Amino acid sequence: MMAKTEKTHTQLAVASEVVADSAELIIEIKDLWRKFFEDTPAEVQALRGVNFRVERGEFITIMGPSGSGKSTLLTILGCMAPATSGQVYIDGTEITEMSQRKLSEIRKEKIGFVFQDIFLIETISALDNVLLPLLPYGITKEDRQRAIELMKTAGLDDRMKHKPTELSGGQKQRVAICRALINDPPIVLADEPTGNLDSQTGGEILELLRKLNYEKRITILAVSHDPKLAEFSSRDVMITDGEITRDRINPFRDHNLS
Repeated sequence: MMAKTEKTHTQLAVASEVVADSAELIIEIKDLWRKFFEDTPAEVQALRGVNFRVERGEFITIMGPSGSGKSTLLTILGCMAPATSGQVYIDGTEITEMSQRKLSEIRKEKIGFVFQDIFLIETISALDNVLLPLLPYGITKEDRQRAIELMKTAGLDDRMKHKPTELSGGQKQRVAICRALINDPPIVLADEPTGNLDSQTGGEILELLRKLNYEKRITILAVSHDPKLAEFSSRDVMITDGEITRDRINPFRDHNLS
């Protein structure tokens, strides 16, 4: 048991030492707790004193069994759920005491979301789905051109005018990724991005995420049960019972990308 504990501490240290003194931290979490039904017999401690740092440009896989707290962590980072206690910084700004209006601004400016359930509107084109997050603010010619370029990067040159019902599962997920990037966010949070896809199509989506991370230096945090995702990430994290039990650098990532 002691050997296992020492190994875990070593794995946690490997990653934390790399980012401890980084001048380019884009996410920092300090002693984060998230409790449900607090102070009742049904209390659930979804996150238990989590400390976590992310350097700009990392691609991090977050894994763990169902109910481990990984999706809870993602929703807090996405400014969609409150923390019970602790501090969360997004690109240098603390979000834990922010108003809903300020949190909305952070989401718009800093974060793109990719979900397992893609949530495309089936009555409009793929291109218009990509532009959808900009609708409340007005869509400019520059916005439309950016959407076109994103769809070209995602290999959707000939699918821009197609409606979601005319697209394959992988094409729909590519549209969702383009939609997540339309605001040019520095951070993308992905929740099971390959969960509903077959292995070949899932591999294509992972390759697209890898390309965006590698070429555009977008910071990606992806929650997944897919072990293949770790091959594409620069760092993989394991959460168990609300605590980080593994946090390690992927020493083979550069080799995998060659």
